[in-house]
Amino acid sequence: MKRSSLAASTIVAATVALVLPLLAAAPATAAARPELRVTVVQSGLQHPWDLAFLPDGSMLVTERDRKRLTLRTPSGRTRTIFTAPRSMWSGGETGLMAVEPARDFASTREFMTCHGYRTGGVQDVRVVRWRLNRAATSATYVRTLVSGLPSTSGRHGGCALVTGSGQQLYIGTGDAAVGRNPQRLTSGGGKVLRVDARTGRAVRSNPFIRSSSRMKQRVFTYGHRNVQGLARRGDGTIWSVEQGSYRDDEVNRLSKKGDYGWNPVPRAAGDAAYNEGVDSPMTDHRLRGGQRSARWRSGATTIATSGGTFVTASGWRGWKGALAVATLKDESLRLLRFSRSGSLRETWTPAALDGTYGRLRAAVQGPDGALYLTTSNGSDDKVLRVTAR
Repeated sequence: MKRSSLAASTIVAATVALVLPLLAAAPATAAARPELRVTVVQSGLQHPWDLAFLPDGSMLVTERDRKRLTLRTPSGRTRTIFTAPRSMWSGGETGLMAVEPARDFASTREFMTCHGYRTGGVQDVRVVRWRLNRAATSATYVRTLVSGLPSTSGRHGGCALVTGSGQQLYIGTGDAAVGRNPQRLTSGGGKVLRVDARTGRAVRSNPFIRSSSRMKQRVFTYGHRNVQGLARRGDGTIWSVEQGSYRDDEVNRLSKKGDYGWNPVPRAAGDAAYNEGVDSPMTDHRLRGGQRSARWRSGATTIATSGGTFVTASGWRGWKGALAVATLKDESLRLLRFSRSGSLRETWTPAALDGTYGRLRAAVQGPDGALYLTTSNGSDDKVLRVTAR
């Protein structure tokens, strides 16, 4: 072989060696990205935590610290449904949080909230069912579905709600910054519970239904740190959005009886009672049994993931079916595209929502196919409408 040919072949080989790792790291098929348009549909809020749509297109919005629930009609008028009902409590990261209409809202006019509660010597987080009056101007208490979810200073008191098939209701909870809660099956902290949305009783097919503990009967998955969002995919699977410690925010696809590996207990003398150090990974595979690994992780730093929803409108082009995740610390929207089996294919941070509106909390797809987000900046917070075209 001629020296020039040998040199050329060496260059080609070196080029291939450099390019192949890049090709391996790139997504197999990059999805076409739509143009996004963002408009403000409501303002003047303070830490809006969640929103939900009623069958007529009206929108319910919760404000965590004010403990206020407002309704926005399809014509754009807003009214207060209630403010700080008796014994509703807010403090730290806890207050009036998730809201979810009942599947039978059309006949019952009932919806659920998750909020802090305090009276006398009792302080907890609970899920309550309410009834909206015919004029849609006020709501009355119907029943408490689940009480006794742990609450301390208000830290990690977050609560997420999503309806499953039939009358199933999934409840994602925080660990209340108590190290043993996530792995203690009789505690409601650091769990995703599955209950009947009408009664609050455990679903009969739950994994621990034969337990003598009513709370353990409700457990669907455990080993969570601070579940901020729950989303139901078109295939019926339930996905959680979870905040990490100093790293590794997570998105998990939930499997019945799954242990997701959070166990922040002291491992040596002198450790804090709530151990969030390097020896407490978000998914600790040193625990007994098998732990479920996250489908997406933020990596070396936390971006404070919060609400999430799957986008299904055709305008999202190649991103139709992706999980839209709001972030607080990173002040961005993340789109995560998964395969049918749940493997991560691609991520996208749209420039239109990258720091423009500050901290983002809720992410909900509306009946019009648009994505609705709330900001969480502490003053003049907003509800944003995002359309893809």
